[in-house]
Amino acid sequence: MESLRQPHVTFMTARVDGTPLACGAGVDHGDYVELKYMYVVPACRGMGLGKEMLEALEAQVRAAGGTKVKLETGTAQTESIELYERSGYRRCPPFGDHHAHPASIFMEKPL
Repeated sequence: MESLRQPHVTFMTARVDGTPLACGAGVDHGDYVELKYMYVVPACRGMGLGKEMLEALEAQVRAAGGTKVKLETGTAQTESIELYERSGYRRCPPFGDHHAHPASIFMEKPL
């Protein structure tokens, strides 16, 4: 939790009746923002919360003057990959501290 309480980190939750159902975080690296920690409670998947969370994080990046979003996800996260592709993300090389790995996919989106 402490890593989320940094000035360069944006953390959001989606709640219904006070119960968190989805969350996501963005880490500002200067020339891009890395999306991290995207998660939707399994019982609530398929309801569009992931898309709404992604759009809210992107809106925050835009409002702060950001122009590019990057992320890393696992090859087994097929629903996440589909969401990112439908939202305009395209595959890219590893970035930042990430290294190429057979179980990782790297994606980016200009805003």
